[in-house]
Amino acid sequence: MIDQADVVVAGSGAAGLSAALAAAVGGASVLLLEGSACWGGTTAVSGGQAWVPDNHRMAELGVADDRAEALTYLLGRTAGREPGLAAAFVDGAPRMARFVEEHSPIRFTAMSVPDSFAEAPGGRSSGRNIEVAPVALGELGRAEELFWPPPYPMVLTNEEVIGLGLVSGGELPSGLMEYRLANGQVTLGQGLVSGLLHGCRAAGVRLRKGQPVTGLLRSEYGVTGVRTPYGEVGAGAVVLACGGFEHDPDMAAGLLHGPFTHPVSPPVNRGAAMRLAAQAGAALAHLGEAWSWPVSQGSAWPDGTPRPELVMAERMLPHVIWVNRAGRRFVNESSHNAALAFAGADPATGLPANQPAWAIADAAYRARYPFAGAYPAQPLPDYVAQADTLPDLAEQLGISPDALAATVSDFNAHAGQGRDPEFGRGETAYDRHGGDPAAEHPNLGPLTEPPFLAMPVLPGLVGTKGGARVDGHGQVLDWDNEPIPGLYAAGNAMAAVIGPGTVSAGATIGSALTWGWLAGSAIAGH
Repeated sequence: MIDQADVVVAGSGAAGLSAALAAAVGGASVLLLEGSACWGGTTAVSGGQAWVPDNHRMAELGVADDRAEALTYLLGRTAGREPGLAAAFVDGAPRMARFVEEHSPIRFTAMSVPDSFAEAPGGRSSGRNIEVAPVALGELGRAEELFWPPPYPMVLTNEEVIGLGLVSGGELPSGLMEYRLANGQVTLGQGLVSGLLHGCRAAGVRLRKGQPVTGLLRSEYGVTGVRTPYGEVGAGAVVLACGGFEHDPDMAAGLLHGPFTHPVSPPVNRGAAMRLAAQAGAALAHLGEAWSWPVSQGSAWPDGTPRPELVMAERMLPHVIWVNRAGRRFVNESSHNAALAFAGADPATGLPANQPAWAIADAAYRARYPFAGAYPAQPLPDYVAQADTLPDLAEQLGISPDALAATVSDFNAHAGQGRDPEFGRGETAYDRHGGDPAAEHPNLGPLTEPPFLAMPVLPGLVGTKGGARVDGHGQVLDWDNEPIPGLYAAGNAMAAVIGPGTVSAGATIGSALTWGWLAGSAIAGH
C-alpha cells in the first residue's frame, strides 16, 4: 500500500468536503482524493446556496421554523421516498450548518428566496436557504488555478444580485466588485468550496488532486480502502462523494427518464461512484431521475465539452413564453420543476412531446432583459431566430404559424391583467421572487412589439439523482437492506432523498452538505 488513513473521501464538492471536515474534527485521519485537476466539482461553479430548513440564520429575516413543519413540507413533495431519510435530513441539516460555521471561516447568511411550493403545508416564503458571506482565498491560491471556470465572476452574493436587480437591468456595483477581486474574496460556489477547504486544512485533512478512486479494496469484513492510479490506500471507511453519471452518455441514455441530455456540470461526473458502489454490492435507486433544469446552448469547457447555460431570465420575466413543436405552451415556465415537462411523451408516437421547444419574446422583453446570454445593448447569438411577425418567426422554426399566433393571442388576453388561467404562472411566491419587481406583473407581460425572438430551450440537468441507497448515517446499503461495512455515500453519489422534482433552490447543495456531514460524523463517532 502507498498510504493509510482512517477515512478516504472520494470527491471535493460540497458532499466530500463536508464529510472530510466532520470526520477530521471528530479525530479521524482523513485523506481526500479529487480525481480532476480542479477542486469543488459542480459545487464550485454553482450558485452555492443551500436549502437548510430550521437553520439558525432564519431569525435574521424574522422567520420562524421548526422540525415538524419542515418535515411536513418535505414529505409532501417527495413521493416514494423513505420518511426516515427525510427525517434524518431535516434533523441533520441545521446541525450541519452550525458545525460548518464553527469549524471553518464560513459565515452563512439567510436568503429571501422562498421554497418552490411555499404555499404548501409546511412551506416557507423565505429563510430556509443560506449562502456564504464572501470568503478570502488566502493561502489557497488564485481562483482560476483552483476551480473550473465559473459562468460569471463569483464576487457578488445571490442576495446582492437579487437586491440590485442585476437580472432585470440593475447597475453593477463596480466598486464593490473591484474591492473583492483585489482582496481575493469569492462568493457563491467558489466561496463555499474555499471556506470548506480552509476548514479541512485546519483540521488536518490531506488534500490531493488528480487522484481518482478507481476501485475499492474489500475483505470479508467490508470495504477496507481504495485503489488509485498510483497504488492502494488502506482505510477504515470510504466515502463516495464523486458525483453522478450525467457525463457518461451510455449511462445517461439508458437510465434517465427523459431527454435530459445537456448537463451544465463540469465534464467529470461519469458514473464512477455508482460503479464502485455496485461492485461492492450496493443497492441502487432513483436511477431515472435528475436535478433537471432548462438550459440554452452556451459555450464550452476547456476540453471542448459543450457547456450549456441555465435558463433563468427567459423563464421568469415578463414578455416571454415557451412553446413546443406544436406551437403551444406546455408548462408554467416560471415553476421550479418546469424542465420535468420535457420528459412528457406524445402518446401517438412515444416521442418527446415538448422537444424541441423555444422561448418566444418580443421587443419589450429585449429592451429590458437578457436573452440567450445577451443584454439589451449586446448582439444576440446566431442561434436566435428573429422576425417582424409571428407567422414569419413560426416559419423559421418549422411550426404552425396559426398555432403560434393563437397561443400568443390567448396568452396576451390575460397577461396584461397579470393572469395565466392556463398554467397559473405568477401565482406563487417562488414565481414572483424570480420575476421583475419593477414590472406591473413580475412574471407576465403580453408579446405585442416586433421584432419577435426565439431561443431554443434544451432539456438540461445539474446532476443525476440515482445512486447507492444509504441509511440515516449515509452508510451504503446492500440489496438485503443491510449496511455495507466501511462504505458511505453522499451528494449525487447516493440515491437522492428529494425527488422526483425539487423542493427549493439549493436543495442539491443542502443535501450534499448534510449527507456528507452525517457520514463523516457517523464515521468519527459523534
